[in-house]
Amino acid sequence: MKLEKELSPHAQAALEQIDKCTSCGLCKEVCPVFALSLREAESPRGKLNLLNSLLNGGLNSTAVGVDIFNRCLLCYACQDACPAGVQTERVWIAAREILADQVGRPLAKSFFLKRILPSPRLWNLAFNIGRRLPGRGESIKLNKRVLPKPAGNRIDDLLPEELLPEGEPVGTVAYFPGCMLTEVFPHVGVKAAEILQRLGYRVITPRERSCCGAPAFNNGDLATGRRLALRNIELFSRMDVDAVISPDATCGGAFHHEYDLLFPTGSSMRSAYLELREKVKDFGDFILDRLDSGSDVKFRNVERRITIHDSCHLNHLQKKADVPRRLLSKIPGIEIAESPLSDVCCGFGGSYSIYFPGESQAISKRNLENFQAEDGGIICVGSPGCLWRLRSEAAVMALNVQIVHYLEVIWESLLGAEKEFNLVTQNNADISDKSHSTEDLFNNTNTQ
Repeated sequence: MKLEKELSPHAQAALEQIDKCTSCGLCKEVCPVFALSLREAESPRGKLNLLNSLLNGGLNSTAVGVDIFNRCLLCYACQDACPAGVQTERVWIAAREILADQVGRPLAKSFFLKRILPSPRLWNLAFNIGRRLPGRGESIKLNKRVLPKPAGNRIDDLLPEELLPEGEPVGTVAYFPGCMLTEVFPHVGVKAAEILQRLGYRVITPRERSCCGAPAFNNGDLATGRRLALRNIELFSRMDVDAVISPDATCGGAFHHEYDLLFPTGSSMRSAYLELREKVKDFGDFILDRLDSGSDVKFRNVERRITIHDSCHLNHLQKKADVPRRLLSKIPGIEIAESPLSDVCCGFGGSYSIYFPGESQAISKRNLENFQAEDGGIICVGSPGCLWRLRSEAAVMALNVQIVHYLEVIWESLLGAEKEFNLVTQNNADISDKSHSTEDLFNNTNTQ
């Protein structure tokens, strides 16, 4: 292993964070992976100690080390719980990069990250193939791995590139739905754009946008993540818009946090990135500011009892767990039933759910059992990754529960009385083939 003085900047930054750790163990109490395995090596403290030994030459990089660091949801609950202020967002990704460079990545993962993810042609081909693969509900099985099943149509098939505002125009926004809303839940992504339109915004959804890069840098491939980030920075920097809006907390977190790691002080793109970061807004936070600034938009009464599941990237990285609650509280008739496990990761974690499906399902099952105990009528989430993971597990458990993105409830109150929406059914039929009234969103279960 390299000596400390020869380590990469990311490795040096990781060591600086490791040196802050006092080994108090409070991080173990909030780690969903440790709660499942009870293995010290899989706790945040255990991983910090292991990485410290790797970086200082006490241990060699091995497949065991790679497996341990991959068994992390990147939920960053440990970062919030750490009294010493260890920024694990600067450690876990660096660890995956270091180990991947030393040991290598599985061939299939490497091909996906380096070839498919950056290529629009191969990306579209992969999703077109995925639409034809057999599966159950919103999931497909591929080599014993469970993945989200692409919907019949992409969001770009359903949403025009330019959506003109309703009423008095108040501004123009660029819309960044993210890959999950583009490919898996396009009906949810369309609703987000329609809410922005109702609030008076011209909504531009650029067709040349790229993936935010989260799958790449979260798996230690910072080079590919940087390529994708550069495309988005260059694209949105050219656009004359008031804000760049994303309803996917993972994408919003990427722009505000991981891009900061990709373009550190001294980078030639640092200035352009910082300028763009000021414009990137979380969907809920943005519309909450619009409503609080004196918008005359009125919410229709919606009698629903709701339990909220906090997206990790909205909660632990962006510190905006209150946003969905404040928004939903504006709707007459909404009752929010809080859950003691609302801030525990759903078990998705991107590639975690693919490579460790049993553990991922166990974490999801624990959450759903708790939500059932709270007797919430609807479970609202803030990220499409959470939406897929919890709905998939609810189907396996045969639960009679509705799980929706919180923006769908807002759409129901603002627009549901006057519009019909096209529901993507559990077998992901063509969205245009299944037209329902808006009440179907809440009257039908998600476990058909």
